Amino acid sequence: MNVADPASAAILVRHCEPIFAAGLAASLRGMPGFHVLAGEGAVAGGEAPLVVVCDDDTSRRAQREARAAGMVVIARKPRDFEIQDAMARGVLAYVAAGCTLGELENAVRAVALGRRFLCQAAAREIANGLTTESLTARERDVLQLLALGSCNKTIAQQLDIALGTVKAHVRGIMAKLKASSRTEAASIAVARGLLPEPGHAASRPPVGRGMPPAARPRAAMPEPEAIRA
Repeated sequence: MNVADPASAAILVRHCEPIFAAGLAASLRGMPGFHVLAGEGAVAGGEAPLVVVCDDDTSRRAQREARAAGMVVIARKPRDFEIQDAMARGVLAYVAAGCTLGELENAVRAVALGRRFLCQAAAREIANGLTTESLTARERDVLQLLALGSCNKTIAQQLDIALGTVKAHVRGIMAKLKASSRTEAASIAVARGLLPEPGHAASRPPVGRGMPPAARPRAAMPEPEAIRA
């Protein structure tokens, strides 16, 4: 069922791939009620976007620059970890690059109304994540450092927890992921979207409480989480 049309939706496309961005803009211009802004020049000239359509990495910068606008993230391969991270940052819609034009249109219309939207592929990723035993927040911290190749002692120091606690977390992670080695656990976690792929902007090692204050990186203030429609 189609999402109700807003009276008008001013859209800014800011995808990192120029050809893909051009295709998105052309597709959106053909949809009734949509006004696609002519790039950054239009915004600089005073036209404020209601919806920003972009890739995941660009959404992080766009949220700082256009706080009033809702975000539609287009991903090559929607992954549970990235979807949850984006939604936690306030992104309202997350769709796959292979979604239908109808799903793209519904995503933009939903965001223009301040509502959340997931395409079928993204919804399946979230649903698949619910069918496996969940990792605790601390297990995710340990898993992230484990995936970076850290030994148990280093993980204990980084997270300011006992070595025995780290070993217990590692055993729990291996059991929940049904992995036979640390490397396999990391690979499974990335494949299931529990961890970002290496080099992804969201991949940052957790910081423990035991580090001296001067050595701790300053954490960015989180964006307020959007209210679930």
